Amino acid sequence: MGINRNIFEEVGNLGSTYGFSGYDIEDFLTVPKDFSSRQSQAIDVIRDIMTHHGKEVLLRHVVQVAEVERGIRPLEPWVRDHVVHALLSFMLGIFVHEKLLKPEGFSLDPFQWKLAGLFHDVGYPAQVAKDILKPYSDKINSIKNELGVRRPDVFFKVVPVGIDKLSRGVKSFDLIQSWLDKWMLRINAKAEYDMMMRSGGVCHGMISALSILYVIDLMYQKFNPNRNYADIDYPPGINWNHSYFKGDVASACSAIFIHNLPKRCFKHALIDPNHAALAFLLRLSDCMQDWERPSESNPNGFPDRDYRIEVISGKLILTVTDPDRKIKIEDEIVSSLVAPNIEIRQA
Repeated sequence: MGINRNIFEEVGNLGSTYGFSGYDIEDFLTVPKDFSSRQSQAIDVIRDIMTHHGKEVLLRHVVQVAEVERGIRPLEPWVRDHVVHALLSFMLGIFVHEKLLKPEGFSLDPFQWKLAGLFHDVGYPAQVAKDILKPYSDKINSIKNELGVRRPDVFFKVVPVGIDKLSRGVKSFDLIQSWLDKWMLRINAKAEYDMMMRSGGVCHGMISALSILYVIDLMYQKFNPNRNYADIDYPPGINWNHSYFKGDVASACSAIFIHNLPKRCFKHALIDPNHAALAFLLRLSDCMQDWERPSESNPNGFPDRDYRIEVISGKLILTVTDPDRKIKIEDEIVSSLVAPNIEIRQA
C-alpha cells in the first residue's frame, strides 16, 4: 500500500472538518492519472475547499502556477510540481495534525491550515520568471569570461513593487514579524526579504506569503473597510471580522513566509511546535511530501508506493525507499525543527 492510500484510510473521513469531498479526495489520492489530469483535479478539489470560506478568488494563484508549469514543461520536463504537491501536502498535514500534534495538545484551526497548506507555493511563477532569465545572463557572463575581461557578473532581478503595502498604511512585514516574534524565532522578515532582493534571487515562500496577505487584505478592504472587530457576514456564512485577519490570515501567511527559508535562519532558534505549531506543520509537511514530484534526476518523481507513514506510541515514522531522500528529509527536519518524536526510516 502506498502513502496516498495510507493517508486516505486514516483521515479521508474528515472532509466535513477540512472542506473536502471524501469521494473526490479518494479519487485524487488513489486513482492513477497523467500529470495534467492530476493538476486539473487538484485545482477542482482546492476550489471546493476554499469556496466554503468565500476565498475561492485565491484559486487564481493556483491556476497561474499550473499554467506556468504546463507552459515550461516542454522545455524543462523535470520542472518541480507545486499544484499537486500543494494538495498532497495539505492531506499529509491533516494526517500529522490529527495523528501526532492534536493528541499532544497542539490543535490548529482548519482554516489556518487550508491557507498555509494549499497556498504556500503560489509565488512560484515569480521564481520561474527569474530562472527563465538566468540562461541569458549566464551567456553574457560566459562571453565576458571568454574575453578575459574583469567585470562583475551580470544578473537580472525580479522586483515586486507594492506587494508589501496593505490598506490603511499597514505593512505586511510588520504583521509577519509580530508572529515570528510570538513564535520565538530569531528571524528578521524585512531583512531576509531585502537580502533576497539584493542577491537577485527569488524565494517563492516570501512571495507566496506577501501575495496571499495582499489579496485577502483587498477582500477585507471591500467587505470590512473600517476593520471592525465585529461579525460581518457577507454573503451569509462568510465572516469578515478583523480578528480573523490578524489571527488566522496573518499567522498562516507568516508560516508560508518562513517555510522555504534557508537553514541558516534557524541556526539559533528552531521551529518549536510548543510555540509555532502551524509553522512547524507546514515546514514538516512540505519537506516530507516528496513523492510524485518530478525533478531533473527523476522526471516522473518517486511513486507513492515508495513511502509509508504511521504513528506508533506517539512517534511519527516516515519510511522511504530511496536512501538519498531519507538523508535529505532528515537534514531538513534536524536543521529547522524541534522534532524528537519524528523518525525517517529507509525501507
